[in-house]
Amino acid sequence: MAKGQLYPRAGAAAYQVDCDVNSEALIVGSFEGNSEQTYLRSEVTCKPKLGRLPREITLPGNVLLVCDSSESLDAWLDGKGGDAINKLESKRHWVIASVVMVPVLLYLVFAFIMPWIAVRFADVIPQEAKFVASQHTLSAMDATILEPSGLPVTQQSSLQAHFHKVINDIGVSHDYFDIQFRKSSFTGPNAFALPDGTIVYTDDMITLAGEDLAILDAILLHEVGHVEQNHSMQMIAESLFTTLAVSYFFGDLTGAIEAFFGVGSTVLHNKFSQAHERAADDFALHQLSVTGRNPEDFARAMEKLSESLPEASETVENWLSTHPVMKERIEKARAFNQ
Repeated sequence: MAKGQLYPRAGAAAYQVDCDVNSEALIVGSFEGNSEQTYLRSEVTCKPKLGRLPREITLPGNVLLVCDSSESLDAWLDGKGGDAINKLESKRHWVIASVVMVPVLLYLVFAFIMPWIAVRFADVIPQEAKFVASQHTLSAMDATILEPSGLPVTQQSSLQAHFHKVINDIGVSHDYFDIQFRKSSFTGPNAFALPDGTIVYTDDMITLAGEDLAILDAILLHEVGHVEQNHSMQMIAESLFTTLAVSYFFGDLTGAIEAFFGVGSTVLHNKFSQAHERAADDFALHQLSVTGRNPEDFARAMEKLSESLPEASETVENWLSTHPVMKERIEKARAFNQ
């Protein structure tokens, strides 16, 4: 027999009652003219046992019963499985092991399992969906950080014809590539690829290369590598699954702890991005080599870009950037054919 408080659905009053269990039912004693009631296990719900705290049991009619924990009540509510979990939670060595293992398991989930799922998911997305997503993305960028190109139309047409010839030379599996140009004071010298095969150069990137088409070719092949290896869709899928996982695991944490895990998620996300950049670099270097071009062109392109960027700590750049460190990329390109 245990003591409990009964909270009817209507009103804030609490009634002292006696609680007991037998092999079949929970027995709640009489109170305030109400007769004794019995409830089968299937008629009630309860929260999992937490240490020595009283048990909160929801009775039919949304009536709450808060009852002191006891071995017989716990066994009736939780069965053998609940007892085993409670024993694990009460053992210090298991608590210590969980403190160590939970962060390790979370790291494995975010660093390896999520990227693996993202790659598999991205591979089954149809081209039509990639096209719609890409056009919406480009429209949003045009409305915010991009402007119409200031390059002469004749120069744009000449570059597009040249770039399509480069793409034809390497024999890609992707059957759609659209080379476009934009002006942007936000991105500076840059080029990026969208999932459907749209590749955008900024005017500053064209200006930075000057008359050196080989530099632009090296950058083009890097962006083609992103499209061929489906990196953009993988990044979208990885971001989606990571966001869902963070919300699932940490949804009830305070803002400060959420911010901490947000930084960790960003670092892992950027490491995934860096892996994509290295893969696209490898693609570009290989294609430059097999088509009779020079991997040194890629090194020169990276040098040009690094000269246009503000200096930053290599340690900070390595962890927080979505791209590998420029010095590493330049050295890799120069060592490619050695």
